[in-house]
Amino acid sequence: MHALLYILLLVCVLGVVHTYVLFPYLLLRAAERRCKEPSRPVAESRTWPNVHVLMAVHNEAVVLPDKLDSLAGLDYPGPLTFHFGSDCSNDGSDELLHGFAEQHPATVHRNRERLGKPGTINFLVGDMETNGILVFTDASVMLRPDTVTELVGPMLDDPGIGLTDATMIHTGVPDEGIGSLEDHYIQREVNLKRAESCLWGAMIGPFGGCWAMRSEAFKPVPDTYLVDDFYLCMAAYEAGWRGVSAPRALAYEGVGLYLNDEFRRKRRIGAGNWQNLVRFRRLWWPPGRDGLSYALFSHKVLRWLTPLLLLVGGVSLAGLMILAGNYWTVLAFLLLMGTICALSPAVRYFAAMNVALLLGTVDYLKGIKTNVWQPSHRNQDNG
Repeated sequence: MHALLYILLLVCVLGVVHTYVLFPYLLLRAAERRCKEPSRPVAESRTWPNVHVLMAVHNEAVVLPDKLDSLAGLDYPGPLTFHFGSDCSNDGSDELLHGFAEQHPATVHRNRERLGKPGTINFLVGDMETNGILVFTDASVMLRPDTVTELVGPMLDDPGIGLTDATMIHTGVPDEGIGSLEDHYIQREVNLKRAESCLWGAMIGPFGGCWAMRSEAFKPVPDTYLVDDFYLCMAAYEAGWRGVSAPRALAYEGVGLYLNDEFRRKRRIGAGNWQNLVRFRRLWWPPGRDGLSYALFSHKVLRWLTPLLLLVGGVSLAGLMILAGNYWTVLAFLLLMGTICALSPAVRYFAAMNVALLLGTVDYLKGIKTNVWQPSHRNQDNG
């Protein structure tokens, strides 16, 4: 029994340390040595393909005016068309979208019933007749005039690249609190995905708020799947495409300031992670087979398993203490962990997000019956 508990504890510790410490360290060190930002010919010397900007909307009237202004300001040098899908909005979002469509090449579709973002995107893509580049974006994400151009550029440079990801920048970041912690997490993810792009041509999942893919790489997202961007990315890799981060394709989004919103979002992502983990298991198992499997296992699979690793590791450690007769040590350890969580915002944030992922696992095991969503709080004052 002692040996089994020691092995379980060791495996759990190694798994968490690898995904949060060892893998990022090794990845970023390798990228520093081997990666340089690619140059690109000037726009005038290129033939730019048709681009279709797609956006699913549900009650986003607070941020839509700014979002539509940013879309109107795009300076993409090729043909550009907008496709909006209203998922039964009832706050005036539809009127704003139709107003935009009166002045720009755009279509507006309203779902008869809630389909969720994946179902809405599936419909918009299926309703198209022209091939080209698909740019997916969220209402809360603001684009620079050259964002779409920078997303398309790498696919023109390399016909093997099927998708590109924007570089997300948070606005309205406070000096402390959950907003600061969330911004630190996202910036860390940006750096990891940029390094993965350089080393293996396979950044592990785009930021769903702004990214692009070739229309021929698109595969409809299955019903009830929650994390559509990750599914589309992995399906493209499965078909042989590569994906990279576009460092000059900048997009801006207000940082999340409400723990309840982030908890709900992480729980939803946790459930969707398991859907993709099972569906694309051949891409990551066995890990280390190639760069994609190693990065996917290290960056995502172990990250998704961290709540279970922490739970099993904690139970194993407590079991070893109890078998050794250290009952008071177990109590002191639990009190210490509780005190650290209460006093350290970073530890509390880490713990809360892993609890959300754990509950997402429970949701997956119970069965996911719908993928409709509710947008987080939108506050223009904080970006």
